[in-house]
Amino acid sequence: MQITLKGKILDIIKTLKKAEKWRLAGCIEKNWNKTALAYSKELNFWRPKKPIEKELLNAFEKELERLGAGKIVKAEILHSIKKRRVLQTGPHLGATESPRMLCINWLGSLGVPEKDFYVVGMFSGIPFSNRSRPGRINKKGDGVNLFPSSLQDGLVYRSTIQNKLIESMDKLSPNVARYFPRAMAGHSYTKWALTACQHIERKILKKNNLIYLDINEVVTLYLTQVLQNRFHIFHKIFFNPKIREEFMKIFPNEIMFYAPVMDGKYEKMENMIFAKNSLKSKNKEIALSNSKILMRELEEGRLCPALIITFLVLTFLNEFKCFGSFAQVEYLPAYQERFVKLKFMKEFNIEKISTSNLTTGVFPEKSNLYPIDIISGEKFKPNFNILFGELLLHMKNVLLESYFTGNERKK
Repeated sequence: MQITLKGKILDIIKTLKKAEKWRLAGCIEKNWNKTALAYSKELNFWRPKKPIEKELLNAFEKELERLGAGKIVKAEILHSIKKRRVLQTGPHLGATESPRMLCINWLGSLGVPEKDFYVVGMFSGIPFSNRSRPGRINKKGDGVNLFPSSLQDGLVYRSTIQNKLIESMDKLSPNVARYFPRAMAGHSYTKWALTACQHIERKILKKNNLIYLDINEVVTLYLTQVLQNRFHIFHKIFFNPKIREEFMKIFPNEIMFYAPVMDGKYEKMENMIFAKNSLKSKNKEIALSNSKILMRELEEGRLCPALIITFLVLTFLNEFKCFGSFAQVEYLPAYQERFVKLKFMKEFNIEKISTSNLTTGVFPEKSNLYPIDIISGEKFKPNFNILFGELLLHMKNVLLESYFTGNERKK
């Protein structure tokens, strides 16, 4: 088996290198023959060299409060976040995940001691039409749609529960419906979805130390604090013309925020980039004349932080080791290389921060098994001694067809 597996993995590595996906190829080449448990323990080892910003820890605290964490467990989670500085940032925010994302969370959480927490920072800066189907209850065959067609291109971030969701939940079998919290129209969809996802995957993976939160909410809460400080790097990027110009030269046309906009009766999201003295999308513009305007847009939910802001906060300013899938291990090091070129980033010494932390795969015998299928009665007992390479074989085509490379990041 080992010889056959090695040949197949080397073939994948060779093809990835030919496609110039050097970082992904390197991650696989270095780790394919490690057991899932051993690899997870390596991933979860990290020693940040500087303290976390108080504004970021405060943002995590507020997000945990939004999600209903009790005082004692909240303090324990915050202590773990502050000490470990390890975060899974691969999954998109939805009530149920795909077979691959379930495998990712199984793999990432294996090496976490019970007294610590495996924290999943789910990304809500996506439309409901995203291929991860964040507005559905996903399962084998047809899933259950939770949102009307008018919101299919709307933003998951700060979305609210619709009547259609409540009607759809009433049609679920009691055996499945019992895993979801009570839904109330107009209340936060992200809170409802995060609560459901956490409950389901704790049950499946038999781990009570899994914590699911909205990383975009955390970053927004952080920004509304640091933008008040004119000496902070984010204040300089947005409101110091010289710094902003330097940033724009290295990151031309980089998406900074996603904005929800209405197109008739349909909601959609637009990408906001830097213009000369503003943030601009097709139908929206925000002047950068003072911080209060931008802060108000953030506080009222009209802006969702995009990838570059999210990882500048987490990885490059606060030294979080962020786990990710095959795309992230290509674009995050590419971000790193470009940030290093900025004079105003020299003080942060980001050259040696870990940015290629691959967590991906599918279970060989259960490659099409969704969490909902498992709680509905499908057998599930993964082997923590399985080799990481075996988890990759059944998603070979996904790895090879990915259009992400370290040289170019396409949306």
